[in-house]
Amino acid sequence: MKKEITSLHQSLLNFDLYKELADAKMRARYNRTILGPFWEIFGALVLLLLLSFLWSKLWKVTFLNFFTYLLIGYTLWRTILSTTTDACQLFSNTYTGVLKNVKIHPFILAISCAYKNFLTLLLNFPVIVFILYLNNQLHFSSIFFSIFFMFLFFLSSIAASFLLAVLCLRYRDLEHTIGVLLGMVFFFTPIIWNTDQLGDKILYIQLNILYHYIHFFRSGLQNGEVNSLSIIAVVITTAFLILLALYVAKKTRKKIAYWID
Repeated sequence: MKKEITSLHQSLLNFDLYKELADAKMRARYNRTILGPFWEIFGALVLLLLLSFLWSKLWKVTFLNFFTYLLIGYTLWRTILSTTTDACQLFSNTYTGVLKNVKIHPFILAISCAYKNFLTLLLNFPVIVFILYLNNQLHFSSIFFSIFFMFLFFLSSIAASFLLAVLCLRYRDLEHTIGVLLGMVFFFTPIIWNTDQLGDKILYIQLNILYHYIHFFRSGLQNGEVNSLSIIAVVITTAFLILLALYVAKKTRKKIAYWID
């Protein structure tokens, strides 16, 4: 597996290449628009404002508190969903021609996918920080937790993107299956509802690894602290995904080109 570790390390250092690949996809998606990716941010804000106004009345909670909670959770979920959707088509559709005609390690393509969506997440940060300021929830320790989480999340996104790209290339039906599963997982993850509403049944939600990612991100920003269980869960999951990606890369090194056809 030493060769795969070296390949991943070299791919991560090849910033110019995966940045250019990510920028090309961003330019193609938002071609001839003035605001570009900011359209997604504004669209999400309008939706979340309306939902927060309605649900804060239904659940009798403070509008700004609920909007802050919803904004942070939904922002990360949208990034996860976008990364997963892009990854499912990465080798089987998006970069088929590149893999056929250019000598490039698949890790580069996975990093470009994660990087593109990571940039979108970063573009939301000024809005999140402003809302936290309005809600008097800015903490100095939030900076540490945010940086730590972003590092782990970026590595997780790279590994997950590679794994999903390989799996969906080998088994084409998985792309549609994953889309259905994500739609179901959304309602079982505390994004639009609060874990306090579960009472003593929160144990069931803790089995959902996405809960720990969202809790780490949200609680670190809102409260300036994160429970140790979520930190450990995210760290272990990140390490596991990286090791699994390296193992799959070793096993599929000479097979990806054949699966494309």
